[in-house]
Amino acid sequence: MSVFRRSGGARKGGRLADIGQDYESGHLGYVQQLDSGGRAWLRTKPFGAPPNPELMRCLRTFAHVVQLLQLGLRAEVLDVGCGPGWLSELLARCGYSVTGIDISPDMVEIARDRVAALGEIGEGIEAQAEFHAMPVRELPWRSRFDAAILYDTMHHFDNEVETLEVIRRALVPGGQLFIHEGVLPPKGSPGEQNLIDEMERFGTLESPFDPEYLQEVVERAGFVQVRRFAEVDELVELSSVRGRFRGLRRNRLQPEYNVVHARNPSAEGLGEGYAARLEARGSWRVDGEHLVLDVEVTNAGSSYWSPAQWYPFPHGSVTVGPYWPGPAGERQVELDRVALPRALAPGDSATVELRVTRETARSRNAIGVDLVREGMFWFEQVGSPPLVVPVVL
Repeated sequence: MSVFRRSGGARKGGRLADIGQDYESGHLGYVQQLDSGGRAWLRTKPFGAPPNPELMRCLRTFAHVVQLLQLGLRAEVLDVGCGPGWLSELLARCGYSVTGIDISPDMVEIARDRVAALGEIGEGIEAQAEFHAMPVRELPWRSRFDAAILYDTMHHFDNEVETLEVIRRALVPGGQLFIHEGVLPPKGSPGEQNLIDEMERFGTLESPFDPEYLQEVVERAGFVQVRRFAEVDELVELSSVRGRFRGLRRNRLQPEYNVVHARNPSAEGLGEGYAARLEARGSWRVDGEHLVLDVEVTNAGSSYWSPAQWYPFPHGSVTVGPYWPGPAGERQVELDRVALPRALAPGDSATVELRVTRETARSRNAIGVDLVREGMFWFEQVGSPPLVVPVVL
């Protein structure tokens, strides 16, 4: 166990330091210190009566997670510091394979009960989640998870860089990191005093981050494509939209919460490790006004392909890019991208369906198919040959 001895209100780097407590014991015993109402809240969070501000905040952040990460069915997701499992429950409802970890066995027990009560989340689809009581820095997995989510949990960790390094090792190459975390309050403010009071009452570590410092530690832990976001979504009365734009500027400069997205590096070079094998399966078939062709896509390289589920496609994700070739085989007209059905590790294959209108295809002799690493390159540009298939009406 770690015990730090610092005076209340002291700062370390871009964080508030703890006040000298044995905070690991505090986290382990947190649930037992709550009254019956507090323990009941853990089993229903963020839902509860009457409606509460935390419900709105949690659901908004959850929507942001789904929107930004664009994970497919049974994607492996690590819920770091899962607490009572409210986020794990929502993630499991999406069909992800969730692993929740928390240092508190009491929290883990509540999380297991919540997800076990879900049953089927769709026709023939069971909620899938597992939970483990362990310190984050003792994660045993390597290259397992497609994404790791840290929702309001990093302020409990004393060694932020080492913690993030362990999490990054548990991610597959190209895996994603999503952090939602409090902002360090001004020194001497009521917000700072509330954190100190919380640490004194429960013995837990409550040390949020200065936004620039949080981005710095994510980069120091080896993550790339690190981006910061501001949460500004709300209903806006159209008659006051001009004033709202001024508010948006203030929120971007002084966000209430840290929201950070980053990726585990996937290759040393821009296109290193990216190669595909593309094969047409069967012949064109007619479906109303469309021609349809199945194409098998195989990851023939050494890098993990993070998929995109919908537009706008995340930077660095991999999509299928059909196109009409020109006289010299060049990409003359790019067609709509096709999303991969799931992430593909090296050696994995998946089948995608290409659809073109019969009317458009009448003037074409062939269609080209390549892979695209969005915002970065077409696979042909890094030496992976595209597929060219004759169009047969």
